[in-house]
Amino acid sequence: MQRNDYIKSLNLEPHQEGGWFRQVYTSDEEFYDKDSKGNRFYYTSIYFLLDDTSCSHFHRLNHDEMWYYHDGETITIHCIFPDGKYTAVKLGKNVAAGECMQFKVPKHTIFASEVTKPNSFCLVSCVVSPGFDYHDFEMLKKADLLKQYPAYKSIIERLALD
Repeated sequence: MQRNDYIKSLNLEPHQEGGWFRQVYTSDEEFYDKDSKGNRFYYTSIYFLLDDTSCSHFHRLNHDEMWYYHDGETITIHCIFPDGKYTAVKLGKNVAAGECMQFKVPKHTIFASEVTKPNSFCLVSCVVSPGFDYHDFEMLKKADLLKQYPAYKSIIERLALD
């Protein structure tokens, strides 16, 4: 299947951080999350499709997010961890070349993602636990990131919002 086939077949919608998505599962039960100071589902799961015409801009979640590769080309997840260290994780099917088929973005990690191969896309699933809530989501601004992490200027300028 191609990008547009997945967008149509999976009923994906534009995502505010870039790409397309649809929430697929939400746990049946909730609990009080003291870190979030509110009720949260135990987990939520989405389909997320990104192509080479867009990126998922730098943002941060208060909870861990698991990424699972499904189809398409490699997607790169750029992570700035809470200790300030940077890494780029390749999510894809070429495990022999060091790509991962799943990856955990730890809570409080600043991250963005992109597909760099021309005319390509990547389809993944993302599971957040405790479940995703926009109160636990922070979109980060380019100027703030550049001030805090000047060593990562080229990546921040490319993948952060103004």
